[in-house]
Formats: sequence, C-alpha cells, structure tokens
Amino acid sequence: METNISELYDDGKYYVIITINNIEYKFLINSYIATYQSNTNKLDYLEKAANLLRENYQYIYKIKSINDEIYQEFDKPHVFKLPIKVIQPSKFFLDKSVIESIDKDFNEDDIVLPVTIINDEYVLVSGHHQLYVLNQNYIKMVNVFVADPNVLTYDFVYIAKEHNINHISKLDLLEHDQYIKYWEDFKNQFK
Repeated sequence: METNISELYDDGKYYVIITINNIEYKFLINSYIATYQSNTNKLDYLEKAANLLRENYQYIYKIKSINDEIYQEFDKPHVFKLPIKVIQPSKFFLDKSVIESIDKDFNEDDIVLPVTIINDEYVLVSGHHQLYVLNQNYIKMVNVFVADPNVLTYDFVYIAKEHNINHISKLDLLEHDQYIKYWEDFKNQFK
C-alpha cells in the first residue's frame, strides 16, 4: 500500500494531506483538532488515513468530519512551553516554498510541536518549518508535547549535530525541487 503525507499552508490555514493508493485525504488542522475535508467519495482508506494522521501528529486529540461529527477521539496530550533555543532540530534543510506559504499572522498558541528527549536534550520530531517561522518572528517560546521519536530521529539528530546544526536557524533553505530531491535521496539512504 503506497502512502504519502504532506503539509499545505493555504490562505492562512494548515492542512495535512494523506495519500493512500492515489486517494487523497485532506485534514484541516486547527490547534489540536483535525477536520476531514471530504473532497472525495472514496472512503476506502479513511480509517488508515486517520490512524496515520494520529501516528504522525500525536498532539491531535480529535478527528471530526466537516459536519462536526466526531470520527476519532483520544486523550489530550500534556502540552507545555519550551524556549526555542533549547530545541535540537532533527532535520538539516527546509523547503523555502513551505516557509513562504506559512501565514505570518498565525496565533503562536495554536502551534504545538512534538519533541522527544534524547540524551537529556529536547529534540524536535516534526514541525521544523513552523519552528523556523516562529524563530524568524522573534518568538522565544513554543508549545510542545513529549512524543515518541520516529524510527529515524536518532540517526537524523546524530547527523545534524555532526554538521553543527544545533538550532533551528542553522537549517538551510532550499528551493522546492531541490528540497524534494535531497529529502528523498536522504531518506533512501536509511531504507
């Protein structure tokens, strides 16, 4: 089963798009709630898409339909604030087009990022683009929750530190095509 997860910032709104066997499931993310945007009649893999969403965005505690019907509900994670300067990135480069598409008039309290603890250090699991924009806007604190690291987090942190990337501001911004190529090439090294 072929799956892909991508993020989209459109008109100030943040979406997660999960594609399973060429069927797209689009979720509007608003703080801790994901709303399924039913732009397809194919519900074959909706449960799998919702499970992938929750697995990759563990702060989401409610998944609902566009009609406010609850599809899945989970325990709300414990969220706390951390200074951005103490968060170790687990990526090495960012997509410039994603950075440019993030609405700069966001409510910083709506952003909640997953971190894990490795060797007594807070490590960002995902949300690097959002953290970069927060830092560029001189925001000092960010909402986080402790999440399980994904399979490659340990390797990625090691490589980031090897390249002296110890703060979100040290990540390189790449053009979209270059970012996709580098990221795919990099992930393929760990298959």
